[in-house]
Amino acid sequence: MVSGGFEAEADAPSSSQSLSLQDMKRMKRQILRFLLLRGHFPRDGSSKPDELLYLAAAAQRTGARRVGEIGFNIGCSAYAFLTACPDAQVVSFDLGENDATRAAKGLIDKRYPNRHTLICGPSGETVPQFKSRNPDLRFDLVFIDGAHGYEAAKADIVNMKPFCTEKTAVVMDDLLPWCWWGTGPTQAWTEAIAEGIIRQDELVKDGTPVDALEPPGKRCWALGRYVFENSPDQGVTPS
Repeated sequence: MVSGGFEAEADAPSSSQSLSLQDMKRMKRQILRFLLLRGHFPRDGSSKPDELLYLAAAAQRTGARRVGEIGFNIGCSAYAFLTACPDAQVVSFDLGENDATRAAKGLIDKRYPNRHTLICGPSGETVPQFKSRNPDLRFDLVFIDGAHGYEAAKADIVNMKPFCTEKTAVVMDDLLPWCWWGTGPTQAWTEAIAEGIIRQDELVKDGTPVDALEPPGKRCWALGRYVFENSPDQGVTPS
């Protein structure tokens, strides 16, 4: 019988307090230890502590009560959202193809019961299907960290818009045009801005705000908001 894991670690920080980089490092170690002790070896690609801190802070400053994310993996970002906001509900879309993902879902359900929903399958199909079943659902914060291909990334941006209002904060990950896995998301995000679908508010590289995407960098993301016809920053209405 496997013992230890998350339960043996220190309690998660109070979500009423400001979170720190050390909190995020500790949280990620706890998740990894829980999985490793149960024979699961997560694939690389989960959010780094500085990005988790950014996501947690974004959730807190927007007062997010409903969060939607594309890309769950081992649950680090979902865990950050749930830790940061005591009243938040998180919906995650993920392929759900590996055992580590299912184990991580179990950990979240134990720590934050009835606050997380995992929808498995290709996001290009599951996101529109979920919207059709929940036509009135709106997210306060959206995090897109899904497939790296251009078509998939563009579809994720477009398909999440019906869940949003002009106040919804949208974070796009993997904006690394100098890395193979970042060219697709970068192109999709840049085009969404040019087409008036998105208004970009912040650009961050390795935890530091920047004005432009330039190498080197290990992790880059942006925060923006969807543009709607009746919003002040209307932009170009997509056809």
